[in-house]
Amino acid sequence: MLIACGPSASATSTTAGAATLAWDAVIAPNLGGYRVYYGTTSGTYTQSVPVGDVTTYTLGGLNGNATYYVAVTAFDTSNHESAFSNEVSKAIP
Repeated sequence: MLIACGPSASATSTTAGAATLAWDAVIAPNLGGYRVYYGTTSGTYTQSVPVGDVTTYTLGGLNGNATYYVAVTAFDTSNHESAFSNEVSKAIP
């Protein structure tokens, strides 16, 4: 079972309607992948997307003139999910 996703997540760049995210890898032999959670209220993630076994992802389709709050989890091959990473925020132009 996974204990936690890497503690560091960041929004590394922003373009209109998108934010590129990066996070620390989880070292686990049974890692299934990561899930990105996001929403427009801190701590309230209204949407999520499984992104596979990668440590960067461009989250698209975001509304402009809004701030998005994002956290990442890891899941294993039995679909057990870790706690959230730290939350990051990004204003979308």
